[in-house]
Amino acid sequence: MTAIDWRVYLLYAMSILPLTVASASPPSAASKSIGLVLTDWRYALYQTPGTEECPAGLQPSEVAQFKAQSDPVGHMKKFGGTTQNRGPIGENANYSPMAVEDPLPFSELHTKIGYGFNLDGTSDGHATPQTFAHQKFTSPEGEQVDNQMARVVGCVQGWRKNGFMAEFYSKEVETSPINRHLIEITGVDDERNDPDVEITIYKGRDRLLRTASGTFIPFMSHRIDERFPQYILRTHGKIVEGVLISDPIPEARLPMLQIQIPGERHIRDLTLRLKLTANGAEGLVGGYEDLASWWNMHSKSPGSDVGKYSPAALYRAVHRYADGYPDPETGQATAISVAYQVSAVRALIVHSTGQGRAVVVAQSSAQ
Repeated sequence: MTAIDWRVYLLYAMSILPLTVASASPPSAASKSIGLVLTDWRYALYQTPGTEECPAGLQPSEVAQFKAQSDPVGHMKKFGGTTQNRGPIGENANYSPMAVEDPLPFSELHTKIGYGFNLDGTSDGHATPQTFAHQKFTSPEGEQVDNQMARVVGCVQGWRKNGFMAEFYSKEVETSPINRHLIEITGVDDERNDPDVEITIYKGRDRLLRTASGTFIPFMSHRIDERFPQYILRTHGKIVEGVLISDPIPEARLPMLQIQIPGERHIRDLTLRLKLTANGAEGLVGGYEDLASWWNMHSKSPGSDVGKYSPAALYRAVHRYADGYPDPETGQATAISVAYQVSAVRALIVHSTGQGRAVVVAQSSAQ
């Protein structure tokens, strides 16, 4: 065979291989499964072309905050560092946010429209045993929803559409296997309406592929990364008019690589609402995100300059707007309601047979 022939054969063999190593207990003939792999993940923010929702403008950058403080050049000469070392004795705003005072005010989000879930079950955001009183958003469908994280990052240029962090992380979702999230829906009798389906979320390990025109290729095989059972999450759900709606997952850990920083998301009451299509899905993922793990990722981020935000302001805002799960000792909130906008393509999710790895070896005649 020629080299081209071998390439064609290898691609063909790889495409049929997962069918031979599929789960030892496939769904019954009476039902089927739907596999999805996420291709995009970003904050669910209501945005207008003229940024009317940010009447005071977008957040001042770290550089702008540095220049606005008293004698910035003298401060840098005395303590060194970068524009992030704005503390009284040169503390870094990422690591000591409460030691840094911003001379420019935080730009508040002013909109009643938002995306998310009714996580607390109330219509007016009053306090409950697990949540704090807060102002809800009204979704485009007229539902009262919770998404306090939008008040924190909604006016940050870097997390808005075409912003540095939003687009950089979107590319990482595509290219990094750490961000490979698989969703398997089993027991599906009707893709339009089914009151009883099971949902499992896995960490995957395989690449996403695009066509020459740039669209993601659906129905590619994606193996479950069984080295990390802590990332396997299961819940019940339903399909209503083609929309998958999950029951909340009490505690979820999700791997992530964000702006080249590896870590985890910790989200309580994780909920999915995805509009299923012939080749994929799009919709929302939401819940109450743990403040400590969220800040652990953002405090290491190099994006405050190019993303145009103040770490000190973000730290204060995320704690000011936090609305979930009071600490039993301090009474302070430990989590904040959040919604993420996600997209996916359909996938063939490959389960291990427990018989070891199946390998296709291709060699050319020259070798």
